[in-house]
Amino acid sequence: MKIVVLVKQVPHPQAIEFDEDTRTLKREGVPLLLNPFDRAAVRTAVAVRDDAGGEVVALTMGPPAAEDALRETLALGADRAIHLSDRAFAVADTLGTSRTIALALRKEGGVDLVLTGRKSVDSETWQVPPEVAAFLRWPQLVSALSLEAANGGLRVTREIDGGEEDYEVQLPAVVSVARAHEDEAEPADGRIDVWTARDLVDDLTEDDKRFGQPGSPTRVLAVRDATPERAGLRVAGVDEAVEAVARLLEERKPPAPSWEKPPHAAEKPAARYDAWSVVETRDGRPTRASLELVAKARELSGKLGGRSAALLVGHGLDEAAKEAIRHGAEAAYVVDHESFATYDAARIAAALRVVVERERPHVLLIPASARGRDYGPRLAGDLEVGMTGDCVDVDIAKAGRLLQRKPAYGGNIVSVILGATNPQLATVRSRMFEPLEPRDVAGEIHRVSADGLPPARTTLIERRGGTEAWRLDEAELVVLLGSGGGEPEEVAELAREAGAAFGASREVCASAGVPWSYHVGLYGRPVAPRVLIALDVPDDFEHVTGFVKADVVVALPRAAWQADVQVSAEPDSLRELVNRIAALV
Repeated sequence: MKIVVLVKQVPHPQAIEFDEDTRTLKREGVPLLLNPFDRAAVRTAVAVRDDAGGEVVALTMGPPAAEDALRETLALGADRAIHLSDRAFAVADTLGTSRTIALALRKEGGVDLVLTGRKSVDSETWQVPPEVAAFLRWPQLVSALSLEAANGGLRVTREIDGGEEDYEVQLPAVVSVARAHEDEAEPADGRIDVWTARDLVDDLTEDDKRFGQPGSPTRVLAVRDATPERAGLRVAGVDEAVEAVARLLEERKPPAPSWEKPPHAAEKPAARYDAWSVVETRDGRPTRASLELVAKARELSGKLGGRSAALLVGHGLDEAAKEAIRHGAEAAYVVDHESFATYDAARIAAALRVVVERERPHVLLIPASARGRDYGPRLAGDLEVGMTGDCVDVDIAKAGRLLQRKPAYGGNIVSVILGATNPQLATVRSRMFEPLEPRDVAGEIHRVSADGLPPARTTLIERRGGTEAWRLDEAELVVLLGSGGGEPEEVAELAREAGAAFGASREVCASAGVPWSYHVGLYGRPVAPRVLIALDVPDDFEHVTGFVKADVVVALPRAAWQADVQVSAEPDSLRELVNRIAALV
């Protein structure tokens, strides 16, 4: 089996600083390292090769310095490496990068499996694996926990928000791995082939639209320091803590959405465009993140002078479509078929593409859920349009383009991005906006046939639930447990009784048997509750960046890092603290 592992060299996250004078990131002297998720992908590839036979080829696209990352992959067990290095590749966005990588994979030939990390820790991009799969027209699976060769294909266990799923995947395929691996290896010697743009295509032209900036439909307009200012209040007990939290919540109250659509953003409106959102469901009802985007799409459609619509793909969607309309969508487009009861990213993206190409919305917002980060980039790759992933805000510029604000390095840095293609796609993190209060209003429901879609090339074997980690995306209050903050079962039960979500640090997941889907941090999942209570969470970049977007952060018992409220509560008063704060939100 020939396995190609896609890797990236990134700046060390803890060494990143923002230059207030130049309004850019300081890059000079910043140490570089192999992306920790990609390091885990290399280790996984080596294990599969050792079991099934074949070879592992590491591939990166970057400047000459990226050779160091490839030499580490050789030390980790890769047989050889390919370095895509050419000025023509510079300033590529995810679409331009994925197109170039796909061309390199075709040149290499005979590839059975492409493995990647699920995201890079610098720009926190989740898009490249699905977009590469789209260019290759291969099946894909993201966030794999384990994989092995089986029945001429691949058996993959993947992480989902509520547990795990086992799949059989036809080869060739693209798979991303869920975990990161921080232990660096000393670089080793070995074969590294350097390929330029002329090695990939025979008809290269100046400003070739397939590579680099010319082949990239999104542009970074600005980079901003978004590190939150925390109040740094120190209090002695529960009463003072609750009083401080109540005051801060009032000061930081999010703006309420309005059913009244804003006026057209253009000074001289010449055209009207629609803003749509994809609606995902859980137990037959729209998720909170979906309803947030329904409300935001309604606002954006006003600024575009058009209408808002909800787009649903799945099975048994009648009530969800009606609920989307009750929460602000002016119409719903539904692709409902029993075959969608089993998830397949490529088929979901194909169904979305049918509707998008026919109805031509100007903007399409997608939840940055585990699935949205999967089928969303696949759709962008299928359409070959620009996309910004994991946005924390979106708006309409006067020219009618979608302004997208995307976090990096856990959210302390935010890039302002503008796209040049239509539709303009963005995945958006949960709890960035507020849903509209439901109303009994009329709206059109349009049903779209699923006939003619490609067959699934991934087969679900088993789904194991049992976790409520998805609540981390929806809860107003999150209780985050560090390694010295208590017994996981007791803290999880305390949070559940208060109606809060439970989360855990990396150490707790690694040592106490807490499912990794509860992991909050740069290597886990971001959360953005109204209040986060951190129990003995260490002063570590990986942990603290997981809740940058929390409105109010309470830390105890004696945090070494700055929070909004630091409280030295006794252990037996924790329940009272959690319950009283829960009553505030």
